[in-house]
Amino acid sequence: MTTDALSRRVLRYAHAQGTGRSRFPAVSSSGPTADALPDELARSSVADSADSADSADGADGADGADGAAATSADAMPLPYGTAELLERVAFPAGRLPEPVTRPLERALITAFGLQRAELTNPYFEHRSLPSVRSLFPVHAFLTGAGRAGRPRVLDVHRHALVELPGPAEAAAAVEVAGTGDADDTADAADAGAAGAAGRVLLAGRYTRLPAFYGPLRGTLVELELGISLRSLAVATELFGLDGRLTLPTSGEALAELGLATETEWTLPLAFDVTAPGSPDHPAAAVAPRTAGPLTGDASLDEVLAVNRAQAAPARPLADPPAAAIAHSAAVGRSTAGREPSWAEVLWERGSGRMPRGLTGMSGRLRRVPEGSLSGAVAWAAVPPPGELLRRVAEKVRVTVAVQETDGFEDGVYRLHGGGFGGEGAGGDRAAALVPHRLASGVPAVLERDYGYGLAPGNGCDVRHASAVWFCSVRQHELVDELGPGAWTLAQYVAGWVAQGLCLNAAAHGLYARPVRAFDGLAVQRPLGLAPDETVLLSVISGTPRFAGLPLDLRL
Repeated sequence: MTTDALSRRVLRYAHAQGTGRSRFPAVSSSGPTADALPDELARSSVADSADSADSADGADGADGADGAAATSADAMPLPYGTAELLERVAFPAGRLPEPVTRPLERALITAFGLQRAELTNPYFEHRSLPSVRSLFPVHAFLTGAGRAGRPRVLDVHRHALVELPGPAEAAAAVEVAGTGDADDTADAADAGAAGAAGRVLLAGRYTRLPAFYGPLRGTLVELELGISLRSLAVATELFGLDGRLTLPTSGEALAELGLATETEWTLPLAFDVTAPGSPDHPAAAVAPRTAGPLTGDASLDEVLAVNRAQAAPARPLADPPAAAIAHSAAVGRSTAGREPSWAEVLWERGSGRMPRGLTGMSGRLRRVPEGSLSGAVAWAAVPPPGELLRRVAEKVRVTVAVQETDGFEDGVYRLHGGGFGGEGAGGDRAAALVPHRLASGVPAVLERDYGYGLAPGNGCDVRHASAVWFCSVRQHELVDELGPGAWTLAQYVAGWVAQGLCLNAAAHGLYARPVRAFDGLAVQRPLGLAPDETVLLSVISGTPRFAGLPLDLRL
């Protein structure tokens, strides 16, 4: 069952129980979008259904595309009980006291898994990380040394790693791991890669977002790649795994996944995972990619051209080596006054929901403790992995409008130190907020320039936010110094920062809503940005006003 079909059924049930809403629009009603999983799996699911119903039309399980027959997908169940394990781990610096079985798969569940459903929310599905319209265009594919068969994609709704089908002659040589019982499948998984090693490819699908977004599909998907990278980095560290990132300039080619709709996908970020003390898997050597074929969609062609510019070596740092990831220890102890568990933080992460199926966000103004902002600074200041991304981060300015926070006067501050802050960047300096423009009521001024204002069917409470964060960059300076691919890398950096802010907010009982809806030119004046400074991403954070009855989706 697809996400949209499940949402319609649950929302109809909620309506039958008397929620008072006469019509619940499905997520896909806003425009045509691609399936939640790669097309190859959608075709395979159709073939499986036909076979189970003894349909003569689907007896051979064949698909005519490209003249190759697609095999039925092999789903390897993921382990259960990950949420219970995370309940024993304190946020933010706690770690599991002893090794667990299949840690890489548990890390994938932690990073991308389902958390809860809010039955009266039109975008009701909540995972460990935020996503525009809950469409989640970024997919995690598992491949790498020691894993037999085709690459597998994480399917959180089936709680499984599903093998991508290939041509019939290639599939004949693949040993199917899902034919035995659950224990046999788990044993096969552990034997394949010791449960702790593999390569995770993060790739975003532009067409998962409605076509009316136009060129903004590129920005939104690449921002979510940065969010996904941070989520995966934190999750692997929680389970005691070492991760190394390889950017598309020298990482895995998209062709390795064998997706038929390659022109709908970003170049993947390669994340090599090993157990501590294990030898690193060498990054695969990949020839520079050239521009792909035109799609017939002018805006999508433009998006692809910008994304594929990563394949051109950056001038100052050509072909950087794989970058190790180990960052959460830099955050230190909890600033929340207590130590919530990681399970609680992931469960509580939210974006300021509205009641009764309305869209937008809501919040209430209250005075928040100093730790909510100092903790956010610690998370935001952790630089992304690798020399190239850190060079990009030095060009990214982090600005925040603050109100009603203990220890801080109302006004606009800039983050200096920790690898961010434009001219104030420096990895050896302690991160701190430096006053830039002290004045009251800045969030209310910013609300005037927010694209989804207060309306009968839409909520907007920017004016009541405790903090409104902005990541911005001088685009021409960035591209001139680091090459055309640096624009895409800057999206990864902004997404990386946003996920850290989301985790910290959840630990303090706050919502954090990443948005790309402020008028970038209009907010320059109240924030004190330069005339040539472009806003990459904003995060609105405050106290939620409404809470509904959630449906626990964790396994």
